Amino acid sequence: MHRLQLAELRDSWTTWLGVSLGFITTNFALVLSALTLVAGSRAVQTGHLDPLDSTAFVITPAQNLLFCAVVGMVVIGTATNLALSARRGALARLALNGATPLQIVGTVMVQLVTVSLASSLVGSLLALLALRPALGFLAFERVQAGTPMPAPEPVYSIWPFLLTALGAVVIAVLGGLRQAARGSLIAPVEALREHSADGQTLRMTIGRIIGTVLTALVLAAAYASITVFTAEPDSETVSNLIMLSMSVLIVMAVFLALLAPVLIGPLTRAWVRLLPLPLASWQMARRTVTSRARRLTRSVVPVMMTIGLLLGMLGIWGSLESTLIANGYDIEITATGPASLLVFLGLPLLISLAGGVGSLIMMSRQRDAELALLGIVGATPGQRVLVPLLEAVIITVTATLLGLIMAAGALAVLTVGLPAAGMTYAFVPPTAMFAVTVIATMAITISATVIPTLRSLREVEPALIARLVAD
Repeated sequence: MHRLQLAELRDSWTTWLGVSLGFITTNFALVLSALTLVAGSRAVQTGHLDPLDSTAFVITPAQNLLFCAVVGMVVIGTATNLALSARRGALARLALNGATPLQIVGTVMVQLVTVSLASSLVGSLLALLALRPALGFLAFERVQAGTPMPAPEPVYSIWPFLLTALGAVVIAVLGGLRQAARGSLIAPVEALREHSADGQTLRMTIGRIIGTVLTALVLAAAYASITVFTAEPDSETVSNLIMLSMSVLIVMAVFLALLAPVLIGPLTRAWVRLLPLPLASWQMARRTVTSRARRLTRSVVPVMMTIGLLLGMLGIWGSLESTLIANGYDIEITATGPASLLVFLGLPLLISLAGGVGSLIMMSRQRDAELALLGIVGATPGQRVLVPLLEAVIITVTATLLGLIMAAGALAVLTVGLPAAGMTYAFVPPTAMFAVTVIATMAITISATVIPTLRSLREVEPALIARLVAD
């Protein structure tokens, strides 16, 4: 059985490569944040850093640790579910060859633990290499903000590595155990049929509904706290509103991710209907997206988080900068630049970007088979390239619409809070940067979708179609 488990892991390397991108980035971000926090705390204890000036090296890493954990759980959970959905055909093949449900679940768990541990090791090593430059960047950011301070010396503690690796394994196993157990109990022929159909509808599970309600309550509490922060304005009011706005941005991402099964499909179908283009490739891309509801949903979520975090960062920066100018403040001595916002949300952004690319790479073999089917029915090589390209465009547009909702939710804190604090609110959206953000994300999405499928143009169509059943 162990030989069969290793063979399954080897044959599905492209799928697990996509998963590993999210795992590696999440481990990197968590370990780097934890090590930065340890270094800052040690510097305060030894007297090398004034406790009053320790925010950049203590409070900010702690906040990053929390934000990265939240975003990482969403990305890893989505990637794990997507990988197991992509491997449902392979699990059915194991059942057809006599594997028991327990053996099937064991095979999945071995793969998840192996990928998690290997990714944790790579992510931790990268964090070790990045620790000193990261501390230097935080010190540089304080210079840009007008409050220079020395960078603390790195402290290499073993606990962040162990805890992060354990957390990654637990999240992966919990995320995959339920789906693996459920899939192992489905009749093999029925599993193959569901795998080929991908599922036409998605439902909100009880756990997801509970999570959605709890997240909505957190959002309501965050908006209600605006009155507390602005009741007696002082020098920290603006900083508190910025932190609250960024926190709402993260919580909005989780809220929309939880609503994804009932939100992404209808939203995509609604805006796609507004473009009844006669182009054959567009019609095929539309139908592919509609028929692959699960793939669409799980592909959009990490891209949505990437675009939403970027737009939110730019919106907060533009809002704060223009408001400070309108109120006569010298923005050169305040931490309102891109470097400061990158410190706060750069690592969660990196996790979501890696998750988006990984999710698209995971589905490359399934797309190969679909494009082979199109070739058999007469699609030209050019059309077979254009279909995944247009699918990537559809994913990006849907993610952008949801990302705008994320950004709007975060900006609502400043829109309400700054006037309540007695400031004249003035928001000049950085339109050019908004456009660059969406275009750059679309280019990355297109590359991750199209490039892995180009090799299929040189292969025999029947062999590619067989993978759709075997994978």
